[in-house]
Amino acid sequence: MKLQSIQILRGLAALLVVLYHIRAMEALAIGRNGLSEMPLLNGFVTNGFAGVDLFFVISGFIMVYVTEGMRAGIRSSLDFLFARVTRIFPLWWVFAGLISVMFVINGAIGFEDVWNRVRQGEPLVSYLVKSFFLVPQTAPPVLGVGWTLVHEMYFYAAFTLMLLVPRRFWLWILLAWGAMIAGGSAFGLTKPFAADYSALLFYPMTMEFIMGAVVGLAISSGIAWRSGIVTLVAALWLTASLTFQGMEDVNLLMWGRVVWFGLPCTLLVYGFATLELSGRQAWLVPVGIGALIAAMISLLYNLVAESPFSDRLGATIVTVTVGALAMLAVLWAGWLAGQARPDRIRAMTPGFQTAYRSLARVGDWSFSLYLCHPLLLAPVRMAFAEAAKVPWLAPVFQLGHAGPFDNIALIVTSLAVTLLAAALSYRFIERPMIIGFGKLRERLFDRKPEPVAAS
Repeated sequence: MKLQSIQILRGLAALLVVLYHIRAMEALAIGRNGLSEMPLLNGFVTNGFAGVDLFFVISGFIMVYVTEGMRAGIRSSLDFLFARVTRIFPLWWVFAGLISVMFVINGAIGFEDVWNRVRQGEPLVSYLVKSFFLVPQTAPPVLGVGWTLVHEMYFYAAFTLMLLVPRRFWLWILLAWGAMIAGGSAFGLTKPFAADYSALLFYPMTMEFIMGAVVGLAISSGIAWRSGIVTLVAALWLTASLTFQGMEDVNLLMWGRVVWFGLPCTLLVYGFATLELSGRQAWLVPVGIGALIAAMISLLYNLVAESPFSDRLGATIVTVTVGALAMLAVLWAGWLAGQARPDRIRAMTPGFQTAYRSLARVGDWSFSLYLCHPLLLAPVRMAFAEAAKVPWLAPVFQLGHAGPFDNIALIVTSLAVTLLAAALSYRFIERPMIIGFGKLRERLFDRKPEPVAAS
């Protein structure tokens, strides 16, 4: 059974990464115009890369959740591996191929150094082969966000081996896996980028996958303790981490992000999943409203990575306090209204259900959104640069122009374009692939295909 709440988290993770890259494009456009205005998207967005941490936790959870009831053995392992490989590679090849074509065109029109900058010394053929098959190398894959898929394929390979062992041993395997990573770190084997197999094996962010898998085992065992409170705390914790964390240094790229972002994301996945399985999604209303208000407060502080510690600490305290008060206010108002005017609460239910389904739909598009948005943000920026050459359009299209209209226009346009492209990609490319490979999987392994949006 597909969990809509987990799809919502997938959608939020993808949007967080998209906003992070929109901010980078916003700053680049301002600089290209020779202006010095700060981007409008600051605050929690400066740490939007944490969407990847949430993806990794979700991945670990989903792997355990979708394999519940599978019998240990080679057949189950091959079944699982086929499902994962056909889920990742076909769509990855589509977008990696598109970006490769863009690089070829750039080279043909006089930007021969593009490949050299991207490859970072890797021979071209070797670089492309490793990129398309998600093999570790010194440079990021041809489509930069693919570095996370290198880790995903490692997770899937490890989990394929776990499926050879009865499920009752999985917790011990996961604990041993985590101990191996910690031990490797103690012996100096941890690196900030998985440029080879050794660095991949001991990369600290693998702990987030392991934590997600442990959550999956806990939930499948029927453990559901204070799900509502845990979800409230996790949302505030993640908001605090996004607001407070400063510079992207080596420590953050290794163990730092596991602590800052991995732990609250783990609690968030636990909370969302257990609330849905127990039919108590109403808790997500105060969680969502409180987190949204806290995020808006974080944006108003206009923090950047270089902001002083005292500024970041003060903003974090206010952000979390206001978010917590908003959550409590919604809980209190909901309880009072439920006692005095239950008909009013029931009348609001369809609206909340519509919002719930809409957010889950973005989660369905999340893989397409994650892969397609880097290809679209640069053309949007260039289109704005061309429009800004018309004097009367400059207030809206010239990034860095006085006033917020140019920034808002870029952000809204970028979100609209990437979401539309993701929806179309899902509908006409990704979903047909899932259905087609699902039918092939059914014939090969004599089983029903997975639900279309599961991943």
